[in-house]
Amino acid sequence: MSRRRADSRGKAMQPDVLGALRKASQGLLYPSDTDEPFEAFAWGKAAGDLDAETARRLAGADPVAPVQERTLAEFFANLTDDAAPDADKYKDLQQVVGEQLSGAKVFRFGDVDIDIYVVGKTRDGNWAGLKTKAVET
Repeated sequence: MSRRRADSRGKAMQPDVLGALRKASQGLLYPSDTDEPFEAFAWGKAAGDLDAETARRLAGADPVAPVQERTLAEFFANLTDDAAPDADKYKDLQQVVGEQLSGAKVFRFGDVDIDIYVVGKTRDGNWAGLKTKAVET
């Protein structure tokens, strides 16, 4: 995708969602027993609502792994606390996610080695977001 530019009718075109997510998450590590980077992803055309089982299928997550669904606010709460390292960068990331993805949710698959997906719908109707991992012992 290209940066925002006008098409022949003067209408703004879709900005590079994955680029915006990559830029906002660059250099950030999700804190856990092993700190992991974020990776931008796209799952293709969104159909219906995103629930845990749809996210599991699209992510290719283990079909029997426990799943937790969280809101963006819950996911970012500790990360954006003023006492947290990189709180300002995480506040910026939360803002970019909110601007780029509507209806964003967070899915956590696993109980010790956890795959985390922050996913929502882009303006052009695709599922996209950020993936990271956590190890919680």
